[in-house]
Amino acid sequence: MKNKTMLAVLTLVIGVGVIFMFFGTSNDQIGEITTAELEAKMKTNDNAVFIDVREVDEYEDKHVAGMTNIPLSRLASEYTQLPKDKEIVIFCRSGNRSMQAANFLYEQGYTKVTNVSGGILSWDGPVVTK
Repeated sequence: MKNKTMLAVLTLVIGVGVIFMFFGTSNDQIGEITTAELEAKMKTNDNAVFIDVREVDEYEDKHVAGMTNIPLSRLASEYTQLPKDKEIVIFCRSGNRSMQAANFLYEQGYTKVTNVSGGILSWDGPVVTK
């Protein structure tokens, strides 16, 4: 009985660790803003790069003007085109993929990284559609 309990606890601990490893955790070095703050930042900040990490078909269906599309699935091969001396603001559907992208960029040495929580699901501003 004691071995089964220990095995269950160990399995739970490993499982939680794997979830955090693959789905990202909050990183104190990564800024986070709301979509309302994003809209204001896009109007006033010409020293930031705005990246939408949704897949191409999602982006083409509906996107925010001023965003550059670099899908998360291609980020590992295309991130070097992003400047390290500017803030990189990352956007997606809900905030999950953008946080994964933000963590990845931070691990690559980007220190000015901001995630947009809520993504396009929370965006109330204008969009470009097909």
